[in-house]
Amino acid sequence: MIINNTLKFRNLNLKTLSSLNVTQGVIISNSIKSLNICLSGEITSLSTRSSRYYFSRSSTLSLLDNNSYNRAGKKGNDKKGGKEEVKYDSIKSIDLNPMKASCDKTIDFMNREYGNIRCGRASPELLERISVDTPSGNAFLTHIAMVTIKDALTLNITLYDNTLLPNVEKALKQSSLELNPQIQGTIIKVSLPKPTQDLRLKLVKTVNTLSDECKVSIRRHRKDALDMMKRYKLIKDDEQKLDKEIQKITDNYVQSITKTTDQKIKEINSS
Repeated sequence: MIINNTLKFRNLNLKTLSSLNVTQGVIISNSIKSLNICLSGEITSLSTRSSRYYFSRSSTLSLLDNNSYNRAGKKGNDKKGGKEEVKYDSIKSIDLNPMKASCDKTIDFMNREYGNIRCGRASPELLERISVDTPSGNAFLTHIAMVTIKDALTLNITLYDNTLLPNVEKALKQSSLELNPQIQGTIIKVSLPKPTQDLRLKLVKTVNTLSDECKVSIRRHRKDALDMMKRYKLIKDDEQKLDKEIQKITDNYVQSITKTTDQKIKEINSS
């Protein structure tokens, strides 16, 4: 049957096609149902399933067997849409403990620094972060000396090596605690400044600055956790759930810093 210079064959198969010759064409199907071939050798319409095959000019259809097909245009093994199944990671595989450990270190640092800020009350912890230059390198004061309380505003320092007396005195004077050390024989006497309003304001400012730095550190740990999360392929619901969990951890640590800071400021102002 000829329609618009087109030969139209229906219900063809390889056995039937073996008696036909065409100049050029394309067959698209694993099971050919119908094929329209132009007299010019080009395909006008095809009724097919999925796979695409080509045959070249002047070839006979009897040559079209499984060995002469060139498969093209196959996008995947999925029979429905040709799309490969996407594999997602489990939310349980993401560990937030490293973030929590980093935040805990920030809190520990803040507590140590707050312990060094005293007003109106002498305490050995006030000097534990003082670094002293020694022949074997820098060392914390509490590692090379014993610090005791003499009275509410005075500390006594007894060195294990008296040759380090000048080094310790220098370190105390250069600290940010505004100390006035005095060497008395083999003991260094440290008198704390009497609390004044100016001193309190200065200490409160130091506390607030430290608090802000610690909060920035916590938010940096939050960013690290979010960057780590991006390395996993999660479904949308798990991604949102994990994002909320990271934000909740961040908020808890920030609130802890705020609470401790308020207590420290109250302590300074009441001294």
